[in-house]
Amino acid sequence: MALVILSSLLSAAIYALFKVFGNRRIALLPAIVVNYFVAFLFGMLHARPWATGDISLLWLPSIIEGALFIMLFRLMGLSTQWNGISPTTVASKMSLAFTVLATVLIFRERPAPLAWSGIILALAGVVLSSWGDRSVPGSRRWALPVIFVASAITDVLLAATQRTRLTPITEAAFPTMIFGFAALFGFCWLAFRTERRALTEPATWIGGGLLGVLNYGSILFLVLGLSRSGMEASSVFPLANVCVIIFGAAASLLLFRERLRPVHWAGITLSVASLILIMAAART
Repeated sequence: MALVILSSLLSAAIYALFKVFGNRRIALLPAIVVNYFVAFLFGMLHARPWATGDISLLWLPSIIEGALFIMLFRLMGLSTQWNGISPTTVASKMSLAFTVLATVLIFRERPAPLAWSGIILALAGVVLSSWGDRSVPGSRRWALPVIFVASAITDVLLAATQRTRLTPITEAAFPTMIFGFAALFGFCWLAFRTERRALTEPATWIGGGLLGVLNYGSILFLVLGLSRSGMEASSVFPLANVCVIIFGAAASLLLFRERLRPVHWAGITLSVASLILIMAAART
């Protein structure tokens, strides 16, 4: 459980860092590409894929996840500019509903009644915590359902790979391979865009490098948490999401002095309640 909470803390730090990128006008796509390159290098220091056993089963899920990661991060950044922060956040976090449903149906999980109560409260907490003041403007609202589906596919694929293809020896190598392919796809993508000029700016490498360390840690601890927490995936993902909400709210209050509306406080309260229920169910 501690691994899942640590993964959530690092994920919340990623959102805070994205806010810093906006404040300091750091180019988004180049910083994301640097992030994946640095995460790959960081992973190579921690877990060299070719030195951790048979990884033949990990190539395909790593390629798919790598492509999803780079496209999803980019699309989330663009959707924030097109549709606003709150609608984009709702689309990303509400993927939790599809993820939980998929893990229950695919893996035949049967969460205890207490865990189901926590999952339902987590869904409500996600919606309320992410709710914003503005409606979705413009004609680019197609990005929101794409983010919803892509986020859910990413989580379900992680859970499926952990269950069917990972071993205790290779589980640390999986994030390294994902980030390696994401970096490869990112550099190929950036080669055809004028934004590549931002790679000459130190701020891009500093911000992207820090983002890469946080990103690698968040995925590594999530993968380890799925295998070592003793909890079912249908409980791990709600736990991770509500922790991100709680940590993110704390960061917005303490670091950025943002004011939360009553609906946000209601969502945080439900998230804390769901966290308590899921933790209680895991101990029974």
